[in-house]
Amino acid sequence: LKIGCESSPAVYQGLREAIQTFRASGKRVVAYAEQFGPFQYYLACACDHIVMPPTAEWSVLGFAGEYIFFKDALERIGVGVDVVNVSPFKSAGDQFARNDFSEQSRAQAEWLLDARYDALVRGIAGGRALSPERVRELIDSAPHDAPQAVTHGLIDAALYEDQLERWLEPVALAAIAPARKPLRDAALKLIEKISPEMAKQARDAAQPSSATWSSWADADKSVPLLNPDWHDKRIGVVAVQGLITRGPSRGSPVPLPLIGGSNTAGSASVTQALRRAEKDDSIAAVVLFVNSSGGDALASDLIARELQRLNAKKPVVAFMSGVAASGGYYVAALARHIIAQPLTITGSIGVISMKPHTQGLYDRLSLHRSALTRGANAAVFTDLAPLDARSRAVFERTISRVYADFKRVVASGRKLPDDDALEDICGGRVWTGAQAHERGLVDELGGFPNAMRKAAELAAINVEGKRVGWHMISPPRQGVLPPAFTAASPASWLAAAEHLRALLRDTRAWALAPWSAEKTS
Repeated sequence: LKIGCESSPAVYQGLREAIQTFRASGKRVVAYAEQFGPFQYYLACACDHIVMPPTAEWSVLGFAGEYIFFKDALERIGVGVDVVNVSPFKSAGDQFARNDFSEQSRAQAEWLLDARYDALVRGIAGGRALSPERVRELIDSAPHDAPQAVTHGLIDAALYEDQLERWLEPVALAAIAPARKPLRDAALKLIEKISPEMAKQARDAAQPSSATWSSWADADKSVPLLNPDWHDKRIGVVAVQGLITRGPSRGSPVPLPLIGGSNTAGSASVTQALRRAEKDDSIAAVVLFVNSSGGDALASDLIARELQRLNAKKPVVAFMSGVAASGGYYVAALARHIIAQPLTITGSIGVISMKPHTQGLYDRLSLHRSALTRGANAAVFTDLAPLDARSRAVFERTISRVYADFKRVVASGRKLPDDDALEDICGGRVWTGAQAHERGLVDELGGFPNAMRKAAELAAINVEGKRVGWHMISPPRQGVLPPAFTAASPASWLAAAEHLRALLRDTRAWALAPWSAEKTS
């Protein structure tokens, strides 16, 4: 297993479970990497053996999360951002309106970091037969060169990739020999009676030289195709990935922190997929795959409503991958069953409004604009000026109403009392999947296979002797806005900036989590 992937901690947990399931079948897994990040090594510790090049370094140093605050930078170019939220824990707008953490936001970031570090230490300790205290010592004294890592029991061998074949040969044979020896010996005795020459050929074939080293791409060509007995019912899978917006799903032209990725999950596209699942008689249940830190609160509510309608006819299981927070949790809350990994970023049940005001930027560019309005609140949502008392009251009414709706959805879907006690798990607080499970926001901790099994169980599909297939239901994305966006084109940057400006202007309430995925080292 050559490890060179990057993803969120919850995804590594799912991959680790897959490796452990594979090993439970009696087969071995050897991890090889030229360099390990914290969770890449966490994944490797699920394998039987770990190998690095002799000149490499074991540099699992822990975590260093970087959080950038834009308030002063924006003000230097004449842009301010007013943020209205319902709780000090709802900190998605802090990076635009503050220069550092608030007390609550810092505490929240600390408990998420603690959870990741503890999971890393436990994973290494369990995989390498070391005490947690020893693991912390080795992390704090890192980096270690490869020979030192072998001495410390962190890896099993320091080898170049071209040396792996010779090293793996006895490892592989040692794994299969105990199981095959009784059967082989009995077969050889029988062959010996029939033909001594055939018996000699069989003994020669059993020698170590018969072991082969090949890539999966090559090996896959020789794997016989199976024809399993499939069940006539399937599980539909609908994905909600990226920033949640109204309209169709699109590729995003603006890779900014607000967006949290390069794709959007449009409410119209997700709704269309859920309706297709409803009408398809071969689909008995649906798994909603969520990997989103939220977005437009209205779009999230439209998806949640459609999911609720589908769930009344066919069971819907929500699987929350790397992050399912704020709007990402909103769309999943009404599912019949919710599954998350222990480190899935979860919750952030709350709402904010963000309104940029750009008059300072226009002044710096010597651009003059005049606004003509009719109606006392006609310019409330434009970027002409900062919030005054009247316009702030409008924003507060909007987000208070949306937040109350969000909490009602959570209380209804999770069978929780809609009272003051609910505020203790809401209020914009971000939880790990394990913390969310303790608080009733998640039903089960596990991976995507758990979600598939639960969906089959809720749909009462009898799987004895048959395999249950799954079908990805994903309407095509509607291109990229703007279509001609390139990093080198000033016109494209202006178009992208206008797209972002429209996104901020048209979205009244945001259900956004403060983090989607942090880069760690």
